[in-house]
Amino acid sequence: MNIAGIIDTIPFSSGCGVVKVDESGALAIFKRAGRSTHPNHKSGSSVPMINASYSFEGEYYSWPNPNGGKNVHLYLANRLDSPTSGIVIASFDEEIAGYIRDLFKKKLVMKTYYAVCVGRVFQKFGEWRDRLELKREASFVRSEVSAGTGRIAVSSFFIERSDANGANLNLVRLEPKTGFTHQLRVQCARHCMPILGDATYGNFALNRAYSKIFGIGRMFLHCSKTSFSLECGRQFEAESPLPDSFLLALDYNVEIARKFNKTTH
Repeated sequence: MNIAGIIDTIPFSSGCGVVKVDESGALAIFKRAGRSTHPNHKSGSSVPMINASYSFEGEYYSWPNPNGGKNVHLYLANRLDSPTSGIVIASFDEEIAGYIRDLFKKKLVMKTYYAVCVGRVFQKFGEWRDRLELKREASFVRSEVSAGTGRIAVSSFFIERSDANGANLNLVRLEPKTGFTHQLRVQCARHCMPILGDATYGNFALNRAYSKIFGIGRMFLHCSKTSFSLECGRQFEAESPLPDSFLLALDYNVEIARKFNKTTH
């Protein structure tokens, strides 16, 4: 398959696209915030990152081959929550996608996320270990901290910088060692640093206030780097720069500074 020619035919939604291609067939795709990794059965869900039919059984997108013949299949190797932006891994080769999925299951993929979190900082870096339990309510899924029956979720955190307004906003680098549903979102909230804009686990009042000031309606969580070893032993690493909105939230803003001082003094 001529990968270069096929890549140009991927019917991406606006703001999404390929950021890296490996000769093995592995692809790194940038997914913008507000796009789902694949279509959702739930009505009213967000637009998927690719405008094509999707097989939930085979875990692949499908669209007509411009050169004729069988449809093109793009197999997903991992997923990101709809509100999260950043790197998603895929491949046109089913075996390669399966190999990479297996690496994710075996925790052999290194992932780096950045988040803008709300809260006072008492520790600059460390490791979180929490028991999480998955809860399903109709078509809605969320994770909760469990007293003792859940699986142990492990993440390292590093405070990179604080905002210039004294508003207790912090840029946090997150490195999950496990990969459970909503893991980083739940752990940040559990440790008194909810992610700005998180509509499920966040500080809803502050989310509304900052959204009104910034004019940005997103969750501030971004998968910036993903790396793993291919079957040939070569390292595959893909990166996505920090979104401009993250810096906007941290830089000096007279409206935020005034509002924060008014509400805390």
